[in-house]
Amino acid sequence: MKLFIVGLFAPLFLCACASITPDQQTMPWDAAVVRGTLDNGLEYRLVRDTRQKSRLDIRLTVKAGSVDEEEDQIGVAHMLEHLVFYSHGGQPLDARSRMIAEGWIQGRNFNAMTAYDRTQYLMSPPRGAAEADIALQNLSTMLFAGDFSADDLDHERNVVIEEWRGGLGVAQRMNQQRTASQRVGSRYPEHRTIGNEGAIRSARLEALRAYQERWYQPDNMILSVVGDIEPEQLIKHIERWFGPQPGKPLPERHAHDLPLDNTLKIFQLQDSQSGTSQVALLLRMHEPLSRPATMAALRERMIDRFTLDALFTQLKRQPLMPGVRSLTAQKTQIGDYSSVLGIAAAVDGNGHQAALRQLLEELQRLQQYGVYQADLDEEKSQLRGLIERTLAKPESRTFEQWVNALNDAAVIGKVPQNAHAVAKANLHWIDDITLEDINQRLNRWVSSPDQVLQLSAPRLTPLTLPSVAEVEQLREGIRHMSLTPPQPRPLPKANKTAEIREAPAAESSGEILARREFAKEKVTHWQLSNGDRLVWLKRNGEAGRFVLETESSAGFMAKGMLPWRVQMAAQLAGEGGPEGWSADDTSAWRKALKVNVSLDQQAERLRLSLSAIAKPIEQTSTQRLENLLQAYRMTQDSVRIDRDALDKVREDLLSRLARPGDDISTRKEAASRALLHGKDNWQPPVSADLETLTSEQLDADWQQLARAPVTYYLMADVPDAELEPLVRRELAGIPRGTGLVAQSTGQAPGKRRTDLAIAIEPRATLQAQSFTEQPWTPAQAARVAALREMARSHLKDALRRDAAGIYQLNFDSQLNPASQRIESKLVFSTDPARVEELWQLARKTLAALPASVTEANIVSLRVTLRKQEAERRKDPATQLQRLILSERQWGDPRYLSEQHQLVEAIQIAPMKTLAGRLVNSENLTQLRLLPAEPAQ
Repeated sequence: MKLFIVGLFAPLFLCACASITPDQQTMPWDAAVVRGTLDNGLEYRLVRDTRQKSRLDIRLTVKAGSVDEEEDQIGVAHMLEHLVFYSHGGQPLDARSRMIAEGWIQGRNFNAMTAYDRTQYLMSPPRGAAEADIALQNLSTMLFAGDFSADDLDHERNVVIEEWRGGLGVAQRMNQQRTASQRVGSRYPEHRTIGNEGAIRSARLEALRAYQERWYQPDNMILSVVGDIEPEQLIKHIERWFGPQPGKPLPERHAHDLPLDNTLKIFQLQDSQSGTSQVALLLRMHEPLSRPATMAALRERMIDRFTLDALFTQLKRQPLMPGVRSLTAQKTQIGDYSSVLGIAAAVDGNGHQAALRQLLEELQRLQQYGVYQADLDEEKSQLRGLIERTLAKPESRTFEQWVNALNDAAVIGKVPQNAHAVAKANLHWIDDITLEDINQRLNRWVSSPDQVLQLSAPRLTPLTLPSVAEVEQLREGIRHMSLTPPQPRPLPKANKTAEIREAPAAESSGEILARREFAKEKVTHWQLSNGDRLVWLKRNGEAGRFVLETESSAGFMAKGMLPWRVQMAAQLAGEGGPEGWSADDTSAWRKALKVNVSLDQQAERLRLSLSAIAKPIEQTSTQRLENLLQAYRMTQDSVRIDRDALDKVREDLLSRLARPGDDISTRKEAASRALLHGKDNWQPPVSADLETLTSEQLDADWQQLARAPVTYYLMADVPDAELEPLVRRELAGIPRGTGLVAQSTGQAPGKRRTDLAIAIEPRATLQAQSFTEQPWTPAQAARVAALREMARSHLKDALRRDAAGIYQLNFDSQLNPASQRIESKLVFSTDPARVEELWQLARKTLAALPASVTEANIVSLRVTLRKQEAERRKDPATQLQRLILSERQWGDPRYLSEQHQLVEAIQIAPMKTLAGRLVNSENLTQLRLLPAEPAQ
């Protein structure tokens, strides 16, 4: 076994490599990573992180995926990923069954995934580091035993078919077209990770074992572990379970990089359900110098970063031709050294020719003039600021960051470095990079002769593709044009402070009429003279923020109002400001005073969420509070809809309405609404509605919404004397009226079923929804949440493991405090011939849930909930949401003082009772989306 300890061997390493320039040396790993290699070649990387007691994350990466398949092995890499869980390794039970018997849950405690270039096995044992040895034993069995059977293959084949079936749809079809064109000439299009239906149905056991024998070799694997471990002890476990496996030379790999033919290739990307309208030019190239983990490669990557940012910035500034909505750029890495730079134009109507011309003109413009020094200086300034902030922070990673860092090291070869070392390495190059470097890189990119042109139009809109000769003729004509220089960076204002408008004073103030203290929960109630109510939790939000949440009855389904117009009014009002202010003025004011504002309008409720960041140097505590309350007041009675913002939204909506509609999605959504509510009460706008809509109409809508009385939930640890005058001035004088009443938005009672035979894909999707009347309490909500996880696990076991009829299933159940109902929803997709069979099996499984509630799983649920609650009670956002729930239910904050009792609420008797109430067959709707009948 070879073990690498950075601190001990670094001087020897430097001496041995004296002939290599410093820039070519491999960048050093973070000293917290313990690395080693077994004699058979398996690498391991371990990080000890004890901040979360016993937690453990194990990832085993096999450096082979679907691109490594032979031509007669399509789909085998992914199929093998499924089958290795059936390996026994001399034990009576297979690895999967052993883990389930230990209480592990598939998807949570063990999982796997296959990509083009790798296969990964993930384990997070429920009892953490105490089960490290069991996890490694099972991993070893899965990777090397190879003793799964033909029966196992036949059983799991059905699951993989359902995974393939579940992935079908417009997104899959469009992505397949994009991949086929972007990676044309390579192995990728024919070796999708899922394979295809024919390959899955015909997969042979011999092909799976041949692939495993070929690629599942120790020196083709990397084991990454983060957790509450003792590395020396864990290494012994690794040697025990992985060391005996003999190594074997790896065969020559198939190319993972794109073959370049240096020609232009043109593709049409279109689907009957896709709304995409775009022209994209892809520039394909090989860039081997930027991939290694060296200082020289870091410089290359920094040049790439600056160049791409400058390119993107320049494209956003350019005036758009008629028919072009936007310009954008994106760069993708493929294989070991291939890259694809995509420059795309979103198209309106039939503007594809204009979009192609603009793309070619912008590329030629960049070749002629390059980018501006000011843009590079700005990018450098931003990166330097990031570096300085990194160096000012302590050197530490969270558990999740360590997991991601080791995963990146295994997957893309990115060396996990100490954060300060990375920052200093970047600082080493930042001033060395010049505008000439950027423009040379840009010219190299846009001059790449290997190009792919993609044209997309919505649905099946007729689209005429240009020929290669026509594109080259257009390009040649543009090459000889005298183009204007790119739009320069706007000059900074001499005094940025002068740009920020002063908030208008409140038109009237009010009083605090009544007060009530809840000392135990550190909560105060103030009743304001305008009818509003303030609930004040005397603590700060996350990172010391002041937080203000507001709620009113101004939902978009308010009676007597048009829902679509109410939604538009709320959206624009949230971005608007007082009379005479533009949306840009409001945005600049909030940004300067470091106040964040977001709006969430639901059917029955309107919530505004505001926060002021902690302790800006230039602001006192009182100023932060004042800014927070002013930001809210300026969304209320004095707000005016910005006409320019309305015109932009109107233009976007009219453009969407003008595109051919997706009839399948529209019909499905309408049927779902009608089924759930008893009728479809949603009326979308038509073009005439939008064309005649005025800002005055939206102003009036918003004023009606803003008159609804509000409850404020403030989280700020400040003295009463500091808050009182601000509340009187900024909140208590806002004019209010009466609350709004929403149209019924909940599920209507009764049993209903709708079958829609309109789907393109060969699958049935079942969506079942149910409700049961149940008063809300925190204890009951916690019980339902725990039962939801049990029910989901039992359903997956029955429908996937036993019946092999589904791949993915979602079951959600919650006790809704607004409706005082348990609301449950089950969704799964399957073979149309099996939908009824699996629905009956799902009902039987849910009906048996009460009998499945045992003392053993009650203990397990309590352990899980206890861990979760320890974190939730420390989380300010959770505490604020629990305060809101408590106030809605009882008008007081008792939930905060009683939340410690939640774990003890998990008792067998009430859990059994609720388990039988998750699904109510008397209030049950079913929507079945089925394949359309074949055209005659």
